[in-house]
Amino acid sequence: MHGKLDFNLFVVLRAVYEHGSITKAANALHITQPAVSHALGRLRDKFDDPLFIRHGRQVIPTPFCQGIITSVVTSIETLENTLKGKVEFDIGDKPRTVNLGLRDILESIFFPTIIPELVQNTPNITVNSRQVTWPELAPALTNKEIDIVIDALVPTSSEIRSQFICEETFVVVCAPTNSYLDNPSIEHYSAAQHALVSLKDSKLDTVDLALAQHNLHRKISLQCEHYFAAVNVVSQCGLLLTMPARFAQQFSNKFDIEILPLPFEVPPLPVHMYWHKNVDEDLVNIWMREKLLEVANKLGL
Repeated sequence: MHGKLDFNLFVVLRAVYEHGSITKAANALHITQPAVSHALGRLRDKFDDPLFIRHGRQVIPTPFCQGIITSVVTSIETLENTLKGKVEFDIGDKPRTVNLGLRDILESIFFPTIIPELVQNTPNITVNSRQVTWPELAPALTNKEIDIVIDALVPTSSEIRSQFICEETFVVVCAPTNSYLDNPSIEHYSAAQHALVSLKDSKLDTVDLALAQHNLHRKISLQCEHYFAAVNVVSQCGLLLTMPARFAQQFSNKFDIEILPLPFEVPPLPVHMYWHKNVDEDLVNIWMREKLLEVANKLGL
């Protein structure tokens, strides 16, 4: 057995052993099934052992795997506990500014949970947040202008890491007096006037792409960068606003609006967390990523 072994390969090994399934291990680690299979393949080559044998939908560890798994799990837990202790020390004692790239609606979801905890427990941490367009995402992370971005899935280079957060489905928001409510059809949707929330230079719009499949388009009467402003306007006039369902529910108790399903199918929008590979081992960055994931899981995102 020659060459160095990536620590993450053993994290994959532990996950497959614990879940007895490549699919479940991939879901738990938030990576793809091929990535899990590739990691196992590298370990099989190194150890010259299959490690797991397929049995129906499950995988069963080989005797060799059974023999090393206790040491693997113990070593991983030791490293994780060491890292956790170091993070807690750094977070509590070293002043640091963390720059986040979040859209306004994501700020309203994450900040009410995460900021009060930071103020109370880690007063040396300062959080700055701004909106980042898709073309800016990779350069901002590379140049260390931004530490972490949460946004829709976009193509990035191998230098940009990403982790799946959730999928967003879309709904239509309108005022209770909007005539669209009388006939919420795709034809009425296309003929109506719309508000659009989109950052400058943003090219991705899955709604318009889906509408084009029906040879239809929509008239945009208002384009702005903030959902709060758009929902406020839509609640008072005849515009329609198409937006993520979870975000729309946030506004339902603040504005007099109706929320309806789209009259045509739009693929869910994957939302990911992004960071540069250079901060993979940065303790504060790791700590903040974990905090953001905790909030996402707590809120059921």
